[in-house]
Parts: sequence; C-alpha cells; structure tokens
Amino acid sequence: MLENIVKLCSLFLLFSCTKIKKNDKISVLDTIKKVRLETKEDTILEKNNPEFLDLSIHQIFIDTTRSSKFYKNIIDWKESKIDKELINLTVKELKKHKKYVIDYADNFPNHFITLRKLNNEFVLYDRCDGIDSRFTINNGLFIFYGPLESHAELITNIKVISKNKIKLLLKTDKGLSYDEKSIIEIEKKSNFLYVMKYKNESYDEIIHLTSVEYIKNFDLIVNHCPEMKMPEIVNRFDDFQETEVIEVE
Repeated sequence: MLENIVKLCSLFLLFSCTKIKKNDKISVLDTIKKVRLETKEDTILEKNNPEFLDLSIHQIFIDTTRSSKFYKNIIDWKESKIDKELINLTVKELKKHKKYVIDYADNFPNHFITLRKLNNEFVLYDRCDGIDSRFTINNGLFIFYGPLESHAELITNIKVISKNKIKLLLKTDKGLSYDEKSIIEIEKKSNFLYVMKYKNESYDEIIHLTSVEYIKNFDLIVNHCPEMKMPEIVNRFDDFQETEVIEVE
C-alpha cells in the first residue's frame, strides 16, 4: 500500500510540472526517497526493551518490561471525551428501561481488557490506532470501548453473580440486535484469565480477558507508529478472525 502511495506521489509531482529543471528533478527524487525511508514498515516481531529502540519510527515488538511507558499507558487509560459522548448517545435511547445496578459484595471485577494469543501464550495488544477492546460494568451499564466506536448496553437482569462468574441480560441498541436483547457471561478460568461470551441475534463471540489489575502478568505486543497510521498486526495472533480490520484506511 505504501509503495502505491509513493508511486502516485511520484507521478503527480513529475506530471504536474511541465518545466522542471534538472536540479528540481533531483530534489523530487530525494523527497521520494525520504518518504520511503520515513514510512518504512517494521515487520519483525521479537522481544525488545523499548528503551533500546528508535521510537521515532514505526516499531513492532514484544514488550516484557512490565514498566515501560507502553504498559503505563495501558494501565492508566481513561475514557475520552468522544467515548463519553458516544456512550451517552446510546444510553439516551435505552434509559427509559429499568436497569439493575450490581452490588459488588462478591468482589467480581468490573473492568476488563482483551487478551490475544501469540504462539499459544496469552498477551496484550497495544494498537497503532485506538485501543484494543475493553469492557466495564458501571452504574447499571455494560460498556464496550474501542477499537472502533464505544457504546453501552443496559443491564436489565442479573442471572448469575458470584466470585467466579457473572451472567447478565442486556438491553441492546436495535442496530446491534433486532430484538434489542443480548446475553453476556464472564467466567473466571484461572487466577488472571477470564472468558467472556457475548450473544445476540447478530453476534456470537467468545473473548479471552483479564482484569486490569492483572495487566502486568502478560507480555505486551506493541504496534508503535509515531508519525502515520500503519496496518494493525492482528493477523499475527493465533486467534485472528477475518472480520478484524488490519488495513490502514
């Protein structure tokens, strides 16, 4: 894709000027070479300490430090103004229905982040653009964050709640499920691993999760793109699904 962009830039620059001096042509070629260099895509995924990488350019790597700025960004993440606006928009359509606010006496976590699988090991993913999916249970809402638009669904009933499992009935936007109903179940499988099942008329998904307090128990796959968007590398993961977006728009 980047190669095609560079070619188009070359044609535009060369054909838009009918009278170009020799030195000007050299300058154009130098610019094209610079663009190629600056937008070079890193394709080698291996363990690296980000302190020893050139972070002014695109880098993909496996961060095992547990203390880098990339871990800190994942741990300290907060919802954005846009997230809040999108959530308020969906809640506005649902709030006329009765909601159930969960009592956390059983200490079930209320903030989860997606786990990926790489070489049969669970890992976290720091995307080039946006965040990997996160989920929170808050004030009678089950909230979905990233990587595209965030939204909320109303908790209309609590089927199961314990230290190891929660099962909720949700009021869902009609755009996501025609009958406006979803079922979500999260079950603890080990000390740091949870499995979420989300089902309605349009979706039937199983996602591995961990609670945010356990983030440092996992390696972090980083797709660092400081200057321009690069393709996501979700196709590298063992559990990659064809529905996931990997191209740059």
